[in-house]
Amino acid sequence: MTNLNYCLTLLTLGLLLNLQTQAQHFQTVWSNNPYMPMSIIVDSAFLDSIYLQLNDEIAVFDTNASGNKICVGVIVIESTFAPDTNYVITASADDPTTPEQDGFIDGHEIIYRFWDTSYAEEVTLIKKNYKPGFDINYQSLGTAVAALEGFSAMIWTGTADSNWHNTANWNMNSIIPDSTIRVLIPAWCTVSPVIYNADADCKTLKIEQGSCLKTSGSAQLQVYE
Repeated sequence: MTNLNYCLTLLTLGLLLNLQTQAQHFQTVWSNNPYMPMSIIVDSAFLDSIYLQLNDEIAVFDTNASGNKICVGVIVIESTFAPDTNYVITASADDPTTPEQDGFIDGHEIIYRFWDTSYAEEVTLIKKNYKPGFDINYQSLGTAVAALEGFSAMIWTGTADSNWHNTANWNMNSIIPDSTIRVLIPAWCTVSPVIYNADADCKTLKIEQGSCLKTSGSAQLQVYE
């Protein structure tokens, strides 16, 4: 083997090893070519008000017949987002010739997740804002254009009342915290949360100075970390 060939071989091996050590977190249920793919254009993506960073990931999921979330598309951020940047996620539809669900089902909700590489954590609290005139749910050969805003914690707003179990009092507006979700009670909120009647759960709890959390009767809060 010549010195040139030897050097090229070493370089190739080095590149392969580097790719293996930087393997992406999210893995799709499909491989090779996507079936009847949908293009999901992400024209902005923030996590806690900061653009996603190098090697962060955006994945799209569907819910299968067993109620499990399956990854049907993913992209890795190759450079920090900027106002003139967008990324296109290719999502595969379910191939009817295979026995398992290996893609999305038309009409299902598009579920987003981030991978925050700096903390090695998945982010599931994501708000999406779709551009009018494009798809907002999964559609074979369709196109969606979305702006995404992710949160590492669910933030109490107290917009409606003091009831912890009221979804309108949280920044996500559609869910309440559970054992997988971090919670922040910020100093700026004027209405403090109260856990009435039913027990509550959260992964972690941060109460900023000047805020408080109350329980009523026998209700309790279970904090898992």
